[in-house]
This record gives sequence, structure tokens and C-alpha cells, in this order.
Amino acid sequence: MSQIGYDAIKIRVAVNDYNWKDILQLSKALSLEIGGLTGDTGWPNAEQDLANASPTNRQKAIEYFNRQIEAVKEVEGTYLVVCPSAVGKIAPMGQNGEDWKWAVDSVQKLTEKASELDITLVIEPLNRYESCIVNSGQDGVRFVREVGHPKVRMLLDSYQMNMEDEDMETPFLLAKNHLEILHVADSNRRALGRGHIDFGQFASGMKKSDFNGYMVVECMAPGVNPFQPDKGQLEMDLIYTYAEESLGYLRKLSTLM
Repeated sequence: MSQIGYDAIKIRVAVNDYNWKDILQLSKALSLEIGGLTGDTGWPNAEQDLANASPTNRQKAIEYFNRQIEAVKEVEGTYLVVCPSAVGKIAPMGQNGEDWKWAVDSVQKLTEKASELDITLVIEPLNRYESCIVNSGQDGVRFVREVGHPKVRMLLDSYQMNMEDEDMETPFLLAKNHLEILHVADSNRRALGRGHIDFGQFASGMKKSDFNGYMVVECMAPGVNPFQPDKGQLEMDLIYTYAEESLGYLRKLSTLM
């Protein structure tokens, strides 16, 4: 990524898998900043679910996310991406919006650690096939407002917006005052321009919302188990190709803004 020309990288914050001091040292050696980390949460691990029906599990999830916030500080990042419900949990556990309320309460409890370490919690809307709450840009704005804390903001993701939002511009206008970073990938998760997303409209939304933060490319190699990046050398070569193509695409896109 450093050789291709990226300025920063985002890593999944599996706190038990990495030596963060080594990661930071490597990033400095490569002049590749670690902008932030992606929160580690996945269904059916109930103890990583901030919207779990069990108060005990929610408390364990809060404790785990607090460790993730500390990891962001260790690598000198500025943000942690937070999915309010464990990724992959597509059916609510409660009734009448209880899951939403549990998630809001959990994120509010994370703000103490986030404020202490000056880390921004970035809420990520995910499509309905990956999450049962906070699916659209509008959902993200509502969630951030209900949490009501300056260290809690949100992101927009072109891949998710393509499924859940009516267009690529309106979510920017809704999220303008709460927007921290962007995720970009085309409709097929390959390089930008290899799918059918209208990135002209995406660029228009960025311009109208005066966005000036990180843009994170999230391309994936084709094949089964899409969230497993290491599928062999051929697939890794594709990821590098997608990353290079996407950077070139973004540079061209910037001329439209």
C-alpha cells in the first residue's frame, strides 16, 4: 500500500492477535500512517455484541471495545469504527426497538474511554444482510444524534449505500455535520470503476457536504468467504491491482469536485 501511494491504512482491531507496538513501528518505517482501526465484532459471538439482549454480554462487549479504543491510541490512530450490533446478526433479539436502545446505551458507555484517550467512535451503517440495526445513512444520523456525544460520529460507505440508500448524494447532506470518514468500494467489491456505482453522484455529495477526511478503499478478492482476505497469492495480487486502480480512480474523481 505504501509503494502504491496510499497515505494511511486501517486495520481490524483484533486485540488478541497483534502486537500493536510492532504494528506502529512497521507503519512508521513504511511512512504509512494508521488512520484508525475497525472494531472487532462478529456474530454469533454474543460477548462482542453491543446490542445483545443479555446485560452481561453487553457489558463484556463494552469492556472489549474499551480495549479496542486503547489499541487505537497505541498505534497513534484517531478513530475506531463501531458497528452498533455484531456484524452478521440480521434478526433483532428484542421487541419494539429494544436492540437499538441497547446499542445506544452501550455506545454512550464507551464515550468515557473515547474522551479520555481522544479517540472518535465512528458508527458504520451496514446493509440489512449484515446488521439488523443502523442500515442507511439516515439511520446513522439518527443513531449519532441519540447517543449525543461529540466523540461519536459516523461514516458513509459506497458499497452499503448502493443497497440501502435511495441515491449517493442525499446521505452526505443528511450526515454533513456528523461525517468523520468514508469507505469506498464498487458494487462488486472490486476496484472502483469495475462495478456500477455512480461515483459522480458520490463526488457531488462529498463536495456539497464539504467532506475533507479519510477515504478508505475496501476492495476484496473475489470468491467464497468475502471477509477472508488471504485466499492465496493470485487473489492477493488481485487485491493489490484493485488498490492501485482504485487510487487512480479516486484521483480522477477528485477533478470532479
